Amino acid sequence: MNDVATAEAYPAIRARHLWHRYGNKEVLHDVAFDVHQGEIFGFIGPNGAGKTTTIRIMATLLEPMAGRVEIDGIDVTMEPEQVRKLVGYMPDHAGVYERITVREYLEFFADAYRVPSLGVVGAVLELTDIGNLQDQLVVTLSKGQKQRLGLARILLHDPKVLILDEPASDLDPRARIEIRDLLLDLQSLGKTILLSSHILSELSDVCTSVGIIEQGRMIVAGPINEISDRLAAQQAAQAHGHEPAPQDGVAQWQAPPGFAPGAAAGTAPVQAIVPVPPPGPPQPQRQGLKLRVLGDPGAAAYSIQGGPGILDVQVVGPVVQVGYIGGDDKVAQIVSHLVSRNIGVVGVEQERNELERIFLEATRHSASQRAKP
Repeated sequence: MNDVATAEAYPAIRARHLWHRYGNKEVLHDVAFDVHQGEIFGFIGPNGAGKTTTIRIMATLLEPMAGRVEIDGIDVTMEPEQVRKLVGYMPDHAGVYERITVREYLEFFADAYRVPSLGVVGAVLELTDIGNLQDQLVVTLSKGQKQRLGLARILLHDPKVLILDEPASDLDPRARIEIRDLLLDLQSLGKTILLSSHILSELSDVCTSVGIIEQGRMIVAGPINEISDRLAAQQAAQAHGHEPAPQDGVAQWQAPPGFAPGAAAGTAPVQAIVPVPPPGPPQPQRQGLKLRVLGDPGAAAYSIQGGPGILDVQVVGPVVQVGYIGGDDKVAQIVSHLVSRNIGVVGVEQERNELERIFLEATRHSASQRAKP
């Protein structure tokens, strides 16, 4: 088997049955998930859910008490030096050396990475759009510029996998948009990106897959459209009074002999949500739109139905609800189409973000458990 085929056979990141605790506090409980090559994977959870601990394990900075993580098929505990060549890790609130220039900062780290040519510094300056800042002292940079500098630093050794812990934390709206666009550019260059956040709006426009972690447990992980379909099937089964069948990818695991992850853990098998590998390249996600029109909403729905990129149209009272594939350009086309047929549009509203809906549905049981006295 050639090297390319071998690389494609491995997920970029594979975590299996991770357990960890600090003192008596259990922070990871049988966490398992995959991140496939070329994905932007959103690692979602509230503060204290276990995201940073999982990321530190992936970055070879912490050894799990049990379980394993592989980066491109290499175990992070057994071969950390090899893994570090493959990974670019940017922690939350990464420190910088402030009394040197941007170029000096990057040249220092290029030398530390043993990069054979300093020409790579110019390349990452251009890629992260901070070339015009290269002669400025780092101390003079804004928060957003320092974040782009941090990304430039971790790109110096051309890693295959980027692990970013809250990269848009504390940034203003413009800087958030710039970081988002840069991540999409990096994905187009073939990078696999794991991006952690507790702010769903940061992830919804870039992620192809997500993992939702809460109280140290991975609740669900996989492609967004597959998770959405799975939740819809579960809701339909519950609405008809049936318990949903166990999902594919739910693995049973028994704690190893002598392992005591915490007082709350027992010896009974634990269910760990393991993502089902996607059948092919990530598919465009369904978007939802609510339209208020002058006159008959049924006529507006009939006019839109069956158009390019339109998945479904229904009338709910005075509102026309449209499911479609596309971005803002598609919304503009829909409105323009209606106006060209003398149908006045008086209101346009995006439906709640699909990622928000998935998060609320997936964590509903956990929330109800916390609410119990």
